[in-house]
Amino acid sequence: MKDRLSDLSRFSDTFLDWLMIEHYQFSARNTGFLAAAADVAQKFTNTDIEGELRRNLAEENSHAAMYKRALADIRVDVDNRIEFPPTPYFFYRIAKLIGEDPSRMLGAMYATETAAIFEHEVFRDISKEVIVRRHLSSEGRGLQYFHDMHLGGVEQSHKDELGIFMVGMKVEDQGAAEGSIDAALALQGGRSAIDAMRQWWQDLLSQATEVRIAA
Repeated sequence: MKDRLSDLSRFSDTFLDWLMIEHYQFSARNTGFLAAAADVAQKFTNTDIEGELRRNLAEENSHAAMYKRALADIRVDVDNRIEFPPTPYFFYRIAKLIGEDPSRMLGAMYATETAAIFEHEVFRDISKEVIVRRHLSSEGRGLQYFHDMHLGGVEQSHKDELGIFMVGMKVEDQGAAEGSIDAALALQGGRSAIDAMRQWWQDLLSQATEVRIAA
């Protein structure tokens, strides 16, 4: 997907605005996903897993509001939006993975934290493109800071700290004890989350010539 966005000059302002608006929708719901995941993690014997998810939740609590303000500064109104059905369906798939099983949840959350690094790289580039087009270098500093902050260690830390709990696990191991991580289920959760994210991105990019923003 990153290759398809390598030349942002091919895309209209409207489409780039729309991509940022849809990405914001995930940011606005991410704390809900993290809170639900932390609750599910209570089923693990290792209480550090829940603790790590709640730490991530605390870090993310103010980020959606920060993102919304920063987008408004470059004239992107996240409330000026027509519902794009693949976006809530993507959220449904992630929420379902979180609620299905603690091991699947852990794999899914690890996958989303890993993908967040890629997404912030993409949206940092999109932000720069839009800021330059609109001659809003001063107004766009907050948005650049938002993405740089996440790429400066926030997302990498979230990914790495969750990954610690799965180090040394073998998928072929059978019969995980109750309260422990089932490696096979964690892998299933990760793969399913990747499939959901890949489909969402395909759906988003399919709108490059069809996107409409409410008047």
